[in-house]
Amino acid sequence: MDIIEEIKRKTNNSKDIIYKDLVIGKDKITLIYSTSTSSNISINDFILRYLSENRNNKDAYKYIPNDNVIELKKTDDITYFIYSGFTIIISGKNILAYENKSKTNSDVIRSENEKSLKGPSDSFCENYETNIGMIRRRIKSDDLWYKEVVVGKYSKTKISIFYINGIAKESLVNEIYEKINKLNIKYAGNTTYILDAISNTNRSIFPTNLTTERLDFACQLLMEGRVLLMCENSNEVIILPCLFLDFFKDPTDYYEKELNVIASRIIRFSAMIIALVIPALYISLMTYNIEAIPNKLLINFTLQRENVPFSTLFEVLVMSFMFQILRESDMRYPGKGSSSISIVGGLVLGQAAVEAGIVSPITIIVVGTASVATLAFSNVELINSIRWWQLILILISSVFGFIGTLFGCLIILAMLVKESSCSIPYFSPFEPFNKLKQKDAIITKKRFRFNPKSIFIKGDIDD
Repeated sequence: MDIIEEIKRKTNNSKDIIYKDLVIGKDKITLIYSTSTSSNISINDFILRYLSENRNNKDAYKYIPNDNVIELKKTDDITYFIYSGFTIIISGKNILAYENKSKTNSDVIRSENEKSLKGPSDSFCENYETNIGMIRRRIKSDDLWYKEVVVGKYSKTKISIFYINGIAKESLVNEIYEKINKLNIKYAGNTTYILDAISNTNRSIFPTNLTTERLDFACQLLMEGRVLLMCENSNEVIILPCLFLDFFKDPTDYYEKELNVIASRIIRFSAMIIALVIPALYISLMTYNIEAIPNKLLINFTLQRENVPFSTLFEVLVMSFMFQILRESDMRYPGKGSSSISIVGGLVLGQAAVEAGIVSPITIIVVGTASVATLAFSNVELINSIRWWQLILILISSVFGFIGTLFGCLIILAMLVKESSCSIPYFSPFEPFNKLKQKDAIITKKRFRFNPKSIFIKGDIDD
């Protein structure tokens, strides 16, 4: 058969693709499937057994019991369905695909990177259909719509665009759909490939897209009018648009008392300011603005630095670099002993550096405080952004002192105000000011007591 030869040519006669000829009635049919993506048990029990029991009926292959049967019109689609775990049956010009996928991905597990202190703990997994089902289980509405696009010349990865019809702005959905549909990439392994292709992340140090593996958080944002991008073979989803404030929110905020949530968010904001400003402020005070330090404290600092031969800038850079190495080791170390190793390593290195006269104790305190402050965030992209801006502020402060620190902070603020995500201002609801959204900025309001009208909801902003 010409079709069989064409498939063999395209796949280079791959060993994991099986061709089985059967005679049904008086006609010859051919079964094609991949042993690596299809379930042999399912093929034997539900296809081959049924055909053997009904081999006198020439149309028996049309009535094989299966919940997902697709009639293929194009022969170019055959290899795609074979690699997707389908069994192809060819009879003359009739081509049918029966789903018999093998289990090649993980089950639903607890969220590892975004731990749940309260509320549901299930997270997205690599199974595309399972992820869709978990969203359907939480939002049982006819208005939960999604569009599907196949991306990647070689990977042919499914990308779903989820939104709530009637809540999400139609212009926002269409803009995201057009971006995805125009993607021209060879391989889309997971959400990271899609982020790099559709966003302006490379032009901004701060992340302009939010990824999450928390199912409840994704559904909460869907109800605000956001759009969710789900990628096949990925255990994370992309939330669009993304605001700067989203990185200070946590899914458990809506399971806690409002006063406790307000306190937590203020701590997170304070942690970011400390991580960014404290090292630069310390350098500016010790290098250029010594008069701003109280006399008793200045005498104490001078005594601590009496035997240190290096400048304050060198001390801060060296210890910051060492703390970053410890953090990377903590993240990459296999097993459960990573945290204890990083803590012990930090204590030993800090104590040894002070005793050796390389750095002063106050430098250890400043750098350690800034490093610990970044632990208030779980988003790796945000932590890396803080790391870069912390270094930039340190260098500016070493040249211009306190004025340089202030000028650097103004640059950061200006870049945040200038940035956008899917045409939505990144620094909203502060700029432009949105009074209604202030109720879920720092001060929070329970979802079941407050009907949110966000800037993403249809009708609030003209399309």
